[in-house]
Amino acid sequence: MAKETGFKIYTSIERPAKEIVDQYRGFVAANISDSMGRLHTMDYRINPVYKPMRKLCGTAITVQARPGDNLLSLKAIEVAQPGDVIVIAAQGDTSLSVWGGFMSMMAAKKGVAGVVTDGVIRDVEQSREADLPIYAVGVTPAAPTKEGTGQINTSISCGGVVVEPGDIVVGDEDGVVVVPRREAEAVAEKVRDRIAKEDAWLKIVEGGGFIAIGSADEIIAAKKAEIK
Repeated sequence: MAKETGFKIYTSIERPAKEIVDQYRGFVAANISDSMGRLHTMDYRINPVYKPMRKLCGTAITVQARPGDNLLSLKAIEVAQPGDVIVIAAQGDTSLSVWGGFMSMMAAKKGVAGVVTDGVIRDVEQSREADLPIYAVGVTPAAPTKEGTGQINTSISCGGVVVEPGDIVVGDEDGVVVVPRREAEAVAEKVRDRIAKEDAWLKIVEGGGFIAIGSADEIIAAKKAEIK
């Protein structure tokens, strides 16, 4: 029997070393985004589906789903290893969910670190009870189909960001960022530099001073703003 064209499931991926991923657990999404030149930052509409929600951090298992279909999202729970984040590209469809409560329960039992999708999910209460971080563009009571096809662990686009299997995904109340696996160590170093800079700024502000006002005034003057 001929294989379905484009229907691919890869069960083995390269992941960053655990000690590299662990560094990102202490970083906030905003500092990571700054350290990557504002790139690799997902669309603002991808938000926590319940609050408060614990931080999301882990390595990407990617799913290219048919809009409103969760066949491969289900399979991804089986493929995932503890600490993985299931990232589902649903082409922005909001008509049917691509994730639900029993999936959250199974994923949490498996040790999955969370779920990110540019689609919608349902069964928020069950996901909250499972304590599984989920970021999506919204929620709906409408159930998904289970027809496939799609792909697992190939390059996808989710929330305007290209996500490769094994990339590091971090989410908090500011949103979701994706760190390319091959750049993870270099980005972590830049984040530490950014934190040190912000610590210095914090001392200035706590002392009653101002930051960035001087450079802002220079830009205002250069643009010949009228000030009265």
